[in-house]
Amino acid sequence: MESKSVDARGELCPKPLIMTKKALKGFSGELTVLLDNDTAYENVQRFLSDNGKSFSANKNNGEYMIRVNADGTPAENTRAEDYCPVPVNPSRDSSAQASYVIAFSSDRMGTGDDDLGRILIQGFCNTIKEADPLPGTLVFYNSGVKLAAEGSSVLPALKSLEESGIKLLVCGTCADYFEIKDRIGAGIISNMYDIMSAMTGAGHIIKP
Repeated sequence: MESKSVDARGELCPKPLIMTKKALKGFSGELTVLLDNDTAYENVQRFLSDNGKSFSANKNNGEYMIRVNADGTPAENTRAEDYCPVPVNPSRDSSAQASYVIAFSSDRMGTGDDDLGRILIQGFCNTIKEADPLPGTLVFYNSGVKLAAEGSSVLPALKSLEESGIKLLVCGTCADYFEIKDRIGAGIISNMYDIMSAMTGAGHIIKP
């Protein structure tokens, strides 16, 4: 039986959940998840139970080990971030962080020269991490979904934002249209209801 492990020790929720979900995608065999945080330990187990995964768990000297019998079935309809609060930098205003959304409707920024637009959107995405406060959610629709696909110049920046606790919602219909659904490398394949809910619940929306 094939085996692999996820070492989430030292990580806070939701990152252990995100790491576990990604490791399960398309994998059949035994997955070992290592943790050292009580909250993450409980939430990973709940996440696995809700997705019908068979697993065993134990604690030893302050560290946790969860062994999962993975069958290759993804948990595409479950958002790992929903299982625990998003961690917020205490120096930042958490209410402000949750109050705005950045909406990407294109894989370039502005109108005019396409090459310049791609350079601008890359600079914008790489600068989001410096925002104070941070956005609560990034949404991607129309050709904006290409930004979250493998081969995108901004994919590393988006992955880093996701790991910091920012929610990324990628329109599944749009990804299907551009035939890149299997190449989405960051965020959650979502639907228009979730995207609309994120945008209508935002204090304001930024559209680069």
